Amino acid sequence: MNVRILLPVAFASAALLFAACGDGPDSPATTSTPGAATTTGTPGIPDDFGAPPVLGDNITSISPEHAAKVPQAATRTTNLGDPKGICAEVTFDGLPQYAQWFRMAVDGIEVTEELLWIVPTREAPTTGKVCFVPEAGLAVGKHTAAIAVQDPNNPLAESKQVVGWAFEVTP
Repeated sequence: MNVRILLPVAFASAALLFAACGDGPDSPATTSTPGAATTTGTPGIPDDFGAPPVLGDNITSISPEHAAKVPQAATRTTNLGDPKGICAEVTFDGLPQYAQWFRMAVDGIEVTEELLWIVPTREAPTTGKVCFVPEAGLAVGKHTAAIAVQDPNNPLAESKQVVGWAFEVTP
């Protein structure tokens, strides 16, 4: 599979998602209100996380949800039957194969080869759950994720669906 095709498409879509919400600073920004805590922004991610992604088609839900704040402990997987991390519920409707059509990137790095799949049956599943489950969980801070539904036999074909989102992991 040609990663060079997926990543520009997925991240261009995610960048458009975030850019559509207004221009942000090029470097981390510090905002201050008298009597309020100081917060630090992350380059490329608006403070309000931008517009939520459009779900449906083959990607029906994501977790953490867009703009969510989740505790770092909740991103560690202790039971592979109940994975934590970055997940999506998907359908295989209209796809001639199953997991091969889904690719994921986290914080600009392709993680497709590291994905954990949970499907209800090995024979012709119609739905599934896909997760990126780093052993130590996700680092504290803002993160981006993108999932693309792309023909594994034709990496030059337009992606069927791309979902990009951002969220924050807290201590």
